[in-house]
Amino acid sequence: MTHYFLTSRIDEDTSAIEIAEIKRLHLFNTLKVSAKIVTPNRGRGSNRVLQKLIENHQVINLYQYFTGLPKYTEPFLKADDVLTDSTNIQIKNGEGYKNGKLRVRVNEKNGWINNIDYLDQYGFTDRRDLYDFNQRVYSEYFDDHAKLIMRIFYRRDGHVVMTEYYRGGLGNQPVLTLIQLRHNGQLWQFDNQTELMGYFLDCLATDDFDATFYSDREDVAIPAFKLMTQSAKRYLILHSIFTQNSKRDGELLPYFQQAIDLKDKLSGIIVSTKQEASDIHTRFPKVQTTVIPVSYLNDQLLQKHASFSDRIPGKVIAVARITPLKQLAHIIRAIALVHEHLPFVTLDIYGYQDVNDFQEGNALRQLVKQSKAGSYITFKGYVQDLSSAYEHADLLALTSSYEGFAMAILEALSYGCPVLSYDINYGPSEMIQDGQNGELIEANDERQLYRRLLHLLTHRDILQRYSRNAPASVAKYSANHVQQIWHDFIQNQ
Repeated sequence: MTHYFLTSRIDEDTSAIEIAEIKRLHLFNTLKVSAKIVTPNRGRGSNRVLQKLIENHQVINLYQYFTGLPKYTEPFLKADDVLTDSTNIQIKNGEGYKNGKLRVRVNEKNGWINNIDYLDQYGFTDRRDLYDFNQRVYSEYFDDHAKLIMRIFYRRDGHVVMTEYYRGGLGNQPVLTLIQLRHNGQLWQFDNQTELMGYFLDCLATDDFDATFYSDREDVAIPAFKLMTQSAKRYLILHSIFTQNSKRDGELLPYFQQAIDLKDKLSGIIVSTKQEASDIHTRFPKVQTTVIPVSYLNDQLLQKHASFSDRIPGKVIAVARITPLKQLAHIIRAIALVHEHLPFVTLDIYGYQDVNDFQEGNALRQLVKQSKAGSYITFKGYVQDLSSAYEHADLLALTSSYEGFAMAILEALSYGCPVLSYDINYGPSEMIQDGQNGELIEANDERQLYRRLLHLLTHRDILQRYSRNAPASVAKYSANHVQQIWHDFIQNQ
């Protein structure tokens, strides 16, 4: 029996969801329960980030499943040997010429071949071979306008196993119109990647008659769950809210509605908080809902107690990606007001810029500028290890309009950093014990946010008490405890 965690991709830009999956893998490994991450993307280069997981065969990629490429066993092919075998044109300094015209162009990345372009006599790039670990994994073909028209994937023996066909779409952008796959002695045809994903999951279920699938990315998994023909347990793991407005009676988010529509094909829903489980059960009493925290804390961390004397008076932090739902403007305005009374107060904002919304980042920076707060409010960007920030901050502030679990709260409290948060769905009220390890205030009440910040930063004796209580308050999220919850869940399936 194998447990499959479905997500979109694993690469250098791995997000919190994939990090949670990897941590879950560690728990399953400790329990000696077979588990793997499943991805449908064509991404390359991720293997150098998660080499250990791949060596343990704990990442199954759709394309690699059907092609067997790349192989991750050493010794790897040398770039010079690949170039010698790939073309009769001599390559020098990454370029090959014929009759004085560029006909082959080699692009390398970190010492590995990334791609080789083949140009025709008129200078058009007709074909591009894509490599991973110096092995050709697929080729792309282009028309005279450099638009993708076909992508073919190879088996280990060099034979074509899959072909994707593209046609011009809106704005002359290539649209995938047909996928052909040679598998199990047949030529399978799929109209889109969702159909291919459904077939792929059926293959995994056929390989393992007692397979269990978990959707960590609804947009990837739920449509494929619907298309599966093999019998298998299928669970939805919610990493965020399930309604448009985060309220129990709100309009359902589209993919959650699709999950509910699966009916008997959906074995259950796993959420991180008791409140969300209660809200879902109230609306859908026939759906099995289980509470399992989406992440956990290392036991060693909970035993470590940071000294309050190491904390910098007045240092407030916010840990949130730069996006409107985090409402960072609230904390910026509140800190600017507090600074008028307490000039030593600072705010550090940790989080990456949402690639689909640069407008929010620009607006927040303009707000800091207008508030003349550039000397004490700083955008730190994405920082992988936030331990130093949690150990030295007086307070973490959270002003989101909603959360799925609020990992930042859990991490801050584990380091003894008190939290001041809006009382929103979901998560804050289950981790913050008001008046014990932090404080909860009414959502979107900026006036109260300002007043509580001013009071707490003026009375550090209160912060010290909150800090002392914080680590023990989140002991229920220890690795051992969450591991036991998963053990019980698996045993009762």
